[in-house]
Amino acid sequence: MSQKYAPYGLWESPITADAIAEDSISMSDIFVDPITKDIYYIEQRASEGGRYVLLSNKTQSEYGGAAAIAYNGTVYSSNFADFLVYAAKDGKIKPITPEDPKKIYRYADFCVHPVHTDLVVAILEDHTHDTPQTVRNSLCVINSTATTVTSLVCTENAQREFYAAPTFSPSGDRLAWQFWEHPDMPWEGGQLYVADVYYNPTTHALSLSNTKLVAGSASTISACYPSWASDDKLLFTSDEGEEGNRFANLWVCTQARTKPVLSSAVQQDFCMPPWTLGNYPFASLDDNGTKAICVAWRGGRSVLYVVDITTGSYNEIKNESFDFVVIEHVRRVSDYTFVFTGLQSNAPGAAMLCTLTGSSFAPDFQVLKSTALMSAAPFPEGIISLPTPLELKLADNKIVYAVYYAPKNPAYAGSSIPNEKPPCVLGVHGGPTGLETQNLNWLKQYFTSRGYAWLDINYSGSSCYGRAYVYRLKGNWGIADVSDCIEARTAIRGGSSGGYTTKFFASATSNYGISNLELLADDTHKFELLYMTKLLGGTKEEIPDVYHDRSPMYFSSRIETPLLVLQGNDDEVVPPAQSWTIIDGVIKKQGAWTIKRAIEFEREWYERSMVRTSVSK
Repeated sequence: MSQKYAPYGLWESPITADAIAEDSISMSDIFVDPITKDIYYIEQRASEGGRYVLLSNKTQSEYGGAAAIAYNGTVYSSNFADFLVYAAKDGKIKPITPEDPKKIYRYADFCVHPVHTDLVVAILEDHTHDTPQTVRNSLCVINSTATTVTSLVCTENAQREFYAAPTFSPSGDRLAWQFWEHPDMPWEGGQLYVADVYYNPTTHALSLSNTKLVAGSASTISACYPSWASDDKLLFTSDEGEEGNRFANLWVCTQARTKPVLSSAVQQDFCMPPWTLGNYPFASLDDNGTKAICVAWRGGRSVLYVVDITTGSYNEIKNESFDFVVIEHVRRVSDYTFVFTGLQSNAPGAAMLCTLTGSSFAPDFQVLKSTALMSAAPFPEGIISLPTPLELKLADNKIVYAVYYAPKNPAYAGSSIPNEKPPCVLGVHGGPTGLETQNLNWLKQYFTSRGYAWLDINYSGSSCYGRAYVYRLKGNWGIADVSDCIEARTAIRGGSSGGYTTKFFASATSNYGISNLELLADDTHKFELLYMTKLLGGTKEEIPDVYHDRSPMYFSSRIETPLLVLQGNDDEVVPPAQSWTIIDGVIKKQGAWTIKRAIEFEREWYERSMVRTSVSK
């Protein structure tokens, strides 16, 4: 077929909004029943209103819910509709937490006691006083037989505290968990605690004693993802190390000592920041805890290593069939067999099974469940634009990381306009301590297949490039990230804190972007409530001028070029007022035609990550 010429940005493309949104699914999680070895994966289905569906590789049974685990054939999951926890086995489902008509209590991150298996430890979030400043977090024990909930770890400062990743040792005699408190985020000052577990046979209850801090330090060292490799060997990630050269590597805690696993520090992060619960980047490969499979980040892409915990050595897993750029939710199945969710640059994602064999750990990858749909019409071969990682040298020789996607469409040879350069969409991720990964994103392909270039900026403060890179944003949010992007005179899209960055560009799309930092300091959710005190350098009472000067709403009257604002009414992270203040400022300035539309079912839209609607004047 002969190729055509047309101006960049005006190429015809089969990648339409309907084509990429219709019946799309994504793989949200994968986990393993440690007793039966059954594998479960959680899908998000656009055709079912963004509903989470839990599937088993053995039975193909379906259960609603998102946060879930399985133990000895029983699946425990939380249900968003009523906030109750349910146990499902042999086709029967029952609630195991008390009725909660006011939806005060929320549960997540379950851990079943390996001996007394009807006792389940979980995070409890208490919304009795439902404001970001008064929500209380603790660890609790759910008795699935009696349908009761009792407190396990709770303090009088619970409104400032957070818990994650409770995990029993194989014998059930010890419990480890992660803890942090305001103003830290878990990747800034996450701390790991270990306690002895006491079982009372009279009351059929658990209690803790001899609680010890084993890793991490408030504000200075982050320890995350505790996982028992044996009864006396707790693995985790920690960014403790030499200042200026700190990366989150694998560590081990035993009765004797706590130390890094690797014989020398590797300048790669062995985890992403724990923005969500349960997304483990490593797993033990044997019962004795001598080997582990680990995900590290190199050049903005995932790398797989087999780590020898005894010797401190590591070997990269290389295979022609291994082309995953994002690997998450790593879980052990059996000796040298593990599962994970993987994303590729040129194909849909999948739930994967991998078995390592021989002294070289030769991998055998098997697709358990692909997100590709059999009913979907295939796009033409050669239409996908592949990512090119870049290191941009800016002023003062500062290195900033980016990912470039060139215009790509097999039907076109280029522009019909001599010497025309393609327009470039500049993408800015949210967080702001996030990372724009290099997996296939049909939104980007929507543009590149029409003759646009796309450039993602992992600006100063982005994750997976070491703690020093994250620290660049400390006190400089709204300055360092913007200065990294400011030279790009293109259309710019941004979400959440990325939407905040769009204030400097000629045309923009703001997806639930931040506009008023003073307001956000009071009404964002508890998890990020004090996040900005470090990002900006203090509270709004301490540095009111900074909060004012970095809030786009005060400068919205200067907006004269196109701005598309997308906002959901249910957003608790970036509440709707953040968008409406920007829109109202434009109205006051322009006074004429303005579009203002809320997405009524914001949660479903967010989970689908796609809107198929047109808005006209």
